[in-house]
Amino acid sequence: MDLSIERAEEGELVVLVCTGRLGAETTDELARAVAEELRRGFPAIRLDLAATNFLSSAGIRSLFEIQRSTKSAGGSCFIRRASVVVKRVLDLTRLTPVLMEPQAGEAAANPGAATDALSRPAATKPSADVTCGGVRLLAFERATAGLRGRLIGSPTAAVAGRACQGREIRVERHRCGLGLAALVDGQPIAARAGELAAIAGAVFHRPPQPHAAIDYIVPTADLVAEVAMLAGLIWDGIPGGRAGFEPTGEEPFVRLDELYEAILSQTDADTVAVVVAGEVHGLVGAELIRPLAEAGPEDSPVSGVRDRAATWLSFSREPVYARHTALIVGVVCRDPPSGPLAEFVRPVPGRGFSSHSHAVVFPFRPLRRGGLDLAVTVADLAASSPLAVLHLVADPQPVLGSGRSELFRGGVWFASLAVEREGSGA
Repeated sequence: MDLSIERAEEGELVVLVCTGRLGAETTDELARAVAEELRRGFPAIRLDLAATNFLSSAGIRSLFEIQRSTKSAGGSCFIRRASVVVKRVLDLTRLTPVLMEPQAGEAAANPGAATDALSRPAATKPSADVTCGGVRLLAFERATAGLRGRLIGSPTAAVAGRACQGREIRVERHRCGLGLAALVDGQPIAARAGELAAIAGAVFHRPPQPHAAIDYIVPTADLVAEVAMLAGLIWDGIPGGRAGFEPTGEEPFVRLDELYEAILSQTDADTVAVVVAGEVHGLVGAELIRPLAEAGPEDSPVSGVRDRAATWLSFSREPVYARHTALIVGVVCRDPPSGPLAEFVRPVPGRGFSSHSHAVVFPFRPLRRGGLDLAVTVADLAASSPLAVLHLVADPQPVLGSGRSELFRGGVWFASLAVEREGSGA
């Protein structure tokens, strides 16, 4: 017997009754079940393992990770009952006090032993929600101040192979951005520039080659990432507006362009800087797989020849990275875009705005329902190694199109953005 899971609601708490084996082949099933309860709005979860007849080391690791990720999402997950087999394994590994639900006396003696999201009404019962079409913005807070940014270099020149020098930038904790860039490593920027996302000082870079591993630097103590930007946007300041988001209609997900449209509807700004943390239903994007140092007039990502472009860019042919978690950084402009960003953004089909966004993909971590803290969210996700950095695209053509990026739920941060152009330098 593998694993079967049944659920029972007890007020604002849900119990998952697990019958069978909890090992390497079944841990993902339990993790998905817990994540689904968080999506449903049940932050307090208890596991009934009285009918679980096997618990391996992989199962123990999964239970520990489920508890950790649930706590990060503002909830709690403990084992309420355990079979003799499970209890013996927990005792032998000395994890009984960690994974088992504290009894009333224990909780009184140690209030921090069971941090329960039910004691956090602000996270689970937001005071101000806004509904925009198929998107519900939870605990919505407007930005009280705008941001200022710089557009560095020329995206058109970069992808055509006409740019070879970059601008070196220190990405302090208050900076965000995206573009074609690389971490400073002494190599020529045109040979290393790929998709880059910078979020609250954390920098994630995809080298321009097939199946590339992601390089990244997360600010720690005095460590500050330095990047060489061939063409991209950097802004100073963490967006002050924020909200959680979730779908309101029959679809179980929110399309990214719908989320952007909802944010634009709540501001008078023509240009908005946006950061999103979301549980992924599917992402649609492209990755650079050749260094731009090889680009020329007849052979480049923008040469206009489809087969040639395919040697430069790897496109997702359908939404990818379902059941992962992503950080997305981008800029959104009402149409028609004007000023320096007109070259940097592209129209979103079927919408009245243009955008440019990069997504960093991580292993799945459930997110707290409602408003999130950006720095805490970035640090929590960056505790796992990033799997991909994508340039997001919207391709909704019937049959031939790959689709649009979609998220189950998450958090969004935003603020108006004023952008100036800065030429690239040595």
